[in-house]
Amino acid sequence: MNKATETKEEILQGPGFHVLEGLIDVDRANQVREFVLAHLDEGQELNPGDVNLTDLLERDEMFEALVTHPELLAVVHEMLGEDAKLAALTAKTLMPGCGQGRLHVDYPYWAMDPGMPVEPALMLQVIWMMQPFGPDNGGTWVLPGSQVRDGQVDIDEFKHAAVQIKGGAGDAFLSHGLLWHQTAVNHSTEPRVAILINFSQLAIRPLREMGPFSETFLGRASDEMKQLLPLDINAEFFARLRKNY
Repeated sequence: MNKATETKEEILQGPGFHVLEGLIDVDRANQVREFVLAHLDEGQELNPGDVNLTDLLERDEMFEALVTHPELLAVVHEMLGEDAKLAALTAKTLMPGCGQGRLHVDYPYWAMDPGMPVEPALMLQVIWMMQPFGPDNGGTWVLPGSQVRDGQVDIDEFKHAAVQIKGGAGDAFLSHGLLWHQTAVNHSTEPRVAILINFSQLAIRPLREMGPFSETFLGRASDEMKQLLPLDINAEFFARLRKNY
């Protein structure tokens, strides 16, 4: 069993998550973090102290490198198929003292009635850590194994058994869209920066449409990047139809 397959099994039938360690070095992680912090005034504060910056692909090439990292994409394609799509890309900064988020599962599962099967997975979430994550600075709360439940979260059970994710700068935390999770409070004195990525099966409509993309970006984007974007979605739908039927 190769590494991507082992990771897939952990995410589907194990704890529901896996950390890919050291995918980028600390210097590159710090470069991404400093870029995000320099553009915080362009972000949207969804909750007090929770600032989200979008349109990252157009801003700098280093974000494409995060999306298309070979070790990450190997897991994405193993779980979601070779025609998987990039569904969302956001830089999330938790400011010191930010409020705690709401317990939830990820889209598209929260838009469906509870009872969705864990396999095949419809969505994979990635939390790229741009600095060390832990209890002090708001490591995300998760309930191990909760992805195999029916998607109906239980606050009391979560409070009793949830754990906070930990990792170093340059690590990537991968989780099933059905894993129960909650944004934590940043108790430190420094902003905590993460890059959030959602990958989905081809047939899942993104919560927010990606693009439009500039000719400048498309001119420099790699083939791997273009394959992940919904540039000709109808053609890909019919390619899947021809493949399966």
